Amino acid sequence: MNKSGLMNERLDSIVQNNEKYRQAELETDKAICVLEGMLSQEQQKALDDYLSAENHRAAVYAEISYRQGMKDILTLLVSLIDK
Repeated sequence: MNKSGLMNERLDSIVQNNEKYRQAELETDKAICVLEGMLSQEQQKALDDYLSAENHRAAVYAEISYRQGMKDILTLLVSLIDK
């Protein structure tokens, strides 16, 4: 498994044990069920395509943020060692 896979697996484990996250996930699930019940098949497909694209964008953003945070921590640690 690559580093990204290990990071995702570990994070998934952490968030699934977080009550605030689980509650937010339930609210999201309820909202999408209501919304999908109001849409035609074609509209549901368009919504699913949009949500998939948005989830991918958010995942890319999260990975970039994570990597930048790691670089910032490394820079901080190096600067502390140099003192």
